[in-house]
Amino acid sequence: MGKKRSKTTLPTEDLEASASESLLHDSTSDSDYHRLEQHENAVQRRQRNKSRKIWCAIIVLTTGILGFIAVLAILRAVEDASHLAPTKRPVFPTQYEASVTFNMPYMDMVEPLYVHVDEVKGLQKLSYYGGTNTYIFNTSGTSYQIIPVIHERKCFKSGSEPLQHIFPNMSVFEPQHGVFLVEGRSCFSWKFVTKVDEPTEDGLLGEYTLYVDQKTERPVRFHYIGRNGMLGGSHIDEYYLDYIYVREGPVHEDVFSSLPASMNCTEMPGDDGGPSRRPKDDIHLLMPEGVTKKKQLFDEFSAVHDKDYGDESEATHRLATFHHNLRYINAQNRKGLPYHLEVNEFADLTGEERLAMHRKSRVTRAKNNGAMAMHELSSIQEPGDLDWRTKGAVTPVKDQGACGSCWTFGTTGALEGALFAQQKKLFNMSQQNLLDCSWDYGNNACDGGLDYQAYEWIMANGGLETTDTYGSYRNAPDYCHFNADNAIGRMKGFVNVTGVDALNDALATIGPLSVSIDAALPSFYFYGGGYYDDVECKSDVDSLDHSVLAVGVTTYKGQKYTLVKNSWSTHWGEDGYIKISQKDNLCGVATAATYPVLEK
Repeated sequence: MGKKRSKTTLPTEDLEASASESLLHDSTSDSDYHRLEQHENAVQRRQRNKSRKIWCAIIVLTTGILGFIAVLAILRAVEDASHLAPTKRPVFPTQYEASVTFNMPYMDMVEPLYVHVDEVKGLQKLSYYGGTNTYIFNTSGTSYQIIPVIHERKCFKSGSEPLQHIFPNMSVFEPQHGVFLVEGRSCFSWKFVTKVDEPTEDGLLGEYTLYVDQKTERPVRFHYIGRNGMLGGSHIDEYYLDYIYVREGPVHEDVFSSLPASMNCTEMPGDDGGPSRRPKDDIHLLMPEGVTKKKQLFDEFSAVHDKDYGDESEATHRLATFHHNLRYINAQNRKGLPYHLEVNEFADLTGEERLAMHRKSRVTRAKNNGAMAMHELSSIQEPGDLDWRTKGAVTPVKDQGACGSCWTFGTTGALEGALFAQQKKLFNMSQQNLLDCSWDYGNNACDGGLDYQAYEWIMANGGLETTDTYGSYRNAPDYCHFNADNAIGRMKGFVNVTGVDALNDALATIGPLSVSIDAALPSFYFYGGGYYDDVECKSDVDSLDHSVLAVGVTTYKGQKYTLVKNSWSTHWGEDGYIKISQKDNLCGVATAATYPVLEK
């Protein structure tokens, strides 16, 4: 017989527990778990944010503490540095070579200089601009200067000369507290300051400072600031020497002798230092011991040019300005340029004063100046050199003085040339006539004018008087007393000349031309002779501020130059004339030239 399968039954307690578990599971939905998870994440985020804030606070606090410590360290270092001072007075070598730059902030110039010195033998060699100008001084023998003269290098010899010391005499200098940064180098300083109640002979309160390297004690910079004691210590002069390189040690004798030995050296012409205006006192004048010489040079200038200053303050100002200009002139003359500069009556004037004296208020040029024509080129292929002075068509150079009347000189010069071409006779036309009488035509006497406005007055009044009938130039406007019965040079119009080719053609076929130029540069004011080619001279219409007379053309080294007659007396330039390069229409000589056309 088979057995019957039995049915399994769970205990009652287990059934209840299982049911309870099932109910619990069923009642805990997905959203409940999500809320629990969000709650847990929020708690964790709060904990993390709290931790971040704590760490940020720690970092900020640490940074602040470190920054505070750094500031304290810097302040401590600054305080320590401010108490530092040199203890050993600099002693400079007596045998050395050095590279130096002379810096003139007022003139915006930097002049390079290389120096060889043997004080034991009394020898010194100064090489400017890479040897363009070389000066060899000998305290007990022959001295030399090797310089460019026109188109060749020449050697001039003279007697014994003192050495030019590039280091100051330290006996009057006192050590200063503090460390100063000069050209990226930590430096100590030594200073000599003129006492307020004891200005030097030049009237200035001078402050001389020598900076030396803190570690090596070698010189780094020699700096001068001069103040006018009469004007409350106003700042009127500044320059400094930077010592780029200094090597102490013997200098071979060939350095001083080889160059002169290879050249034919001739005697120095005159006492003015020759063509380059030899700077035998330039460096000496920079030092405290050069004050007496500075005053002497200024007094000589004042006497030659009959200068009379109102008071000591004015004289001090003029002395400082004179030496600014003197340094500029000497530095330019050492560049080996085809022209040279010289001290003239303008040497005690600032740049602003020079411009104000001659430029005055500018008169605006009209786009259409009323000319009857533009100059057309003739059949002449290539006009050669010419000079209307040699033909008798040009009157002597005059001096406009402090009156801005240059426009009258350009106008009358062109009219004189036209009359000479017509009548073969030279007349001295009156600038004063135009100065007094052409106001209604836009001219302003000593405050400026234009040649074409002067032409219009001449055309309207039937000519212009000569100096014989109207009177000579007075350097100031007067009442107009024009007499038409005495007038000559009746005009029917005038012609514009534009461009270098047209300028040269008109000079060759017509005669002297009235031209306007840029005369604002100091190199123009102090021009002493040679072939002027300063590329800074502008040629645009708006830069034309001075009227002159073109009288011819000359050629130098294949380059044409315009011969220009100025109105600043025969003591300026080459007896009152200048040769201006025609390259790129330098100075605007060919920008707005004109000439009058006479009635038959």
